[in-house]
Amino acid sequence: MIKRENAANKISGKNKLIVFYGVIFVLLFFLCLLFPYTGDDWAWGSQIGLERLNEWFDNYSGRYFGNLIVLALTRSNLLKAFTMSFCLTGIIVILNKLTGEQKNGVFIISSVLVFMPVTLLRQAIVWTSGFANYTTSIFLTLIYIYYVNHIYSEDKPKNSWLAVLPLAVLGFANTLIVEHLTLYNVLLALYVIVFTLIKFKKLYIQYVAYFAGTVAGTALMFSNSVYHSVSEGDDSYRTMGKIIDFATIIEEGFINNCVLNIFLIGVCTVIYFMLKNKFTKKSKRFGAIAISVMIAFAASSLLLKLSGVKPLEILTIVVCIATVIYIIAFMVFLFALPLDMEKKFKLFFIFGSVGCMIAPLFVVTPIGSRCFFAPYVMMLYLGMEFYTLFDESLKKRCDRISKVTIIAALVGLVYLFCIYGTIFVCNNKRVEKAQLDARSGLETIQIEELPYKDYVWCADLEKKVWQERFKLFYDIEETVKIEQIKSAQRW
Repeated sequence: MIKRENAANKISGKNKLIVFYGVIFVLLFFLCLLFPYTGDDWAWGSQIGLERLNEWFDNYSGRYFGNLIVLALTRSNLLKAFTMSFCLTGIIVILNKLTGEQKNGVFIISSVLVFMPVTLLRQAIVWTSGFANYTTSIFLTLIYIYYVNHIYSEDKPKNSWLAVLPLAVLGFANTLIVEHLTLYNVLLALYVIVFTLIKFKKLYIQYVAYFAGTVAGTALMFSNSVYHSVSEGDDSYRTMGKIIDFATIIEEGFINNCVLNIFLIGVCTVIYFMLKNKFTKKSKRFGAIAISVMIAFAASSLLLKLSGVKPLEILTIVVCIATVIYIIAFMVFLFALPLDMEKKFKLFFIFGSVGCMIAPLFVVTPIGSRCFFAPYVMMLYLGMEFYTLFDESLKKRCDRISKVTIIAALVGLVYLFCIYGTIFVCNNKRVEKAQLDARSGLETIQIEELPYKDYVWCADLEKKVWQERFKLFYDIEETVKIEQIKSAQRW
């Protein structure tokens, strides 16, 4: 009787989760419908995008799969909204499944994603060109991470010939979207092969297939002539190995993540005090020092962002050093934790993944906020993995605050609906007015800037290149001149 009740509760819980996922998908779908096309979206959705395709992106980029995605998404707002909501919901689902589908897990994950830095939101999700590369790549990568998650259990994997072709295709696709995730996927594939070879003393065909797919995809990507131009210094936009942009990497990769930092430090602090009696005397001391450093970093980064003050160059150096100390402290904390080796390996894998995703950004320019979406997702995964370590009594206490996380996620989502709803209405009005003015024979048309400019990327029309692409995308005569004016309303 008790077993039947437990089974019924499990089924009921799974049904609730499916409903939650469905609601999240629908809400995200309607939100994504509001995102405007901006910047390079205008190029991809016009003749320029077709010309790039006709040349098979030669001397443009080796992001063949990512380029095909953005070509499709810039031609249908419905397809764009569906794809965005599917990938974002997929990330939430996979992270929740990877971390044991904790009772409050889906709401915590959703809240941390809703409150991601605005700079990250506008470039990696709202901007279609950014989404097509930076969000799709981590979503597809998480699919493989979820597939191999069982390697940390005691159950020995089996060779799966049925999985060979799908995994080879997945590995191939994952390496044709964005460069730093290309390199990460090769390392991920190698890690899985080596880990299972050492642990189970066996080579598994499906993991080898994924690795073969990543190698083939990487070879195809970097065969594009653009990378030769970049390495030779002949590319006017991109460089390699010349300037290390420490300030941007530190700010975008760590300092800006206020909500994520608070969540990470919170779960780590709880774990430290929960397990303090299991630490050795030496590891307890190191753990205490590490936690203190991590709390100080989270607090100072929050104060830095709330103040809104741009630090002087000397303070930027101090912030960079503090971040390095924070990273070292995090590693020390992981080493000090009194956990079994399987669990430690998994935690180090996730933490190491963040480093592997960020490392390539040290040798290329330019880099933007969008480059840090994948590390952000992996750090959220790390935080949720720590959350699984809570004992049952702690989890029950956390369940009491489930309403708080639901409310937080909903408030954040309502806020975004208000912001992007306003942008959507204003963007439609300015496009309609621009098209009408051009058809009426005006040589110069005036276009108002969009409201809430911090929430959109490359929406201004001050630069000639954006004006030309705007006209192509919205079918406005090339000879018409554009003058951007301030909005009559204050936002």
